[in-house]
Amino acid sequence: MSRILRPLAKAHDALTGLGAILATVGLMSIVASYVYEVITRYIFNSPTAWASDYVSYALAASIFLALPQVTKERGHVAVTILVDIIPTKAAGIVHFIVSIIGFFSLSLAAWISLQENIRQYTRDIETLAMVPIPVWWVSSFITFGLTLSAIYMLRYAAPSSRSSENFLGAGSN
Repeated sequence: MSRILRPLAKAHDALTGLGAILATVGLMSIVASYVYEVITRYIFNSPTAWASDYVSYALAASIFLALPQVTKERGHVAVTILVDIIPTKAAGIVHFIVSIIGFFSLSLAAWISLQENIRQYTRDIETLAMVPIPVWWVSSFITFGLTLSAIYMLRYAAPSSRSSENFLGAGSN
């Protein structure tokens, strides 16, 4: 079984890393477009029609491109006082249950988001902006982030994820 899971986990981690890099590029492009907008607006008295909308879209994409990396690093908010004070065996059970609930919740949200992406695509829905674009171009990042984060929650349900950083052998060489 681990013969199949290790390569899948490595591919999952690689896709997550790529998403984090793209999120970083997205944030840098937001800064660049703001600087460009300020220069064109206040120095050349010629504001852009696209910068404000672009910043909104790039921020939404960047957040959901970075979400799987945050989930991978367990950087999300977690209240662990209960798990910290109960016996180790019970804590393992609670960890498993919370991970499975997280997996199903994120999977459901990703499924709903995917259905909305499909609806937006088939109906050719565009943004209400100066420069309209198809809405699914932006909302598909939501589906991406939720799906990859759901997979991490499933990976965290494994007992090995509590004993080492290299759950399912994904981080080993």
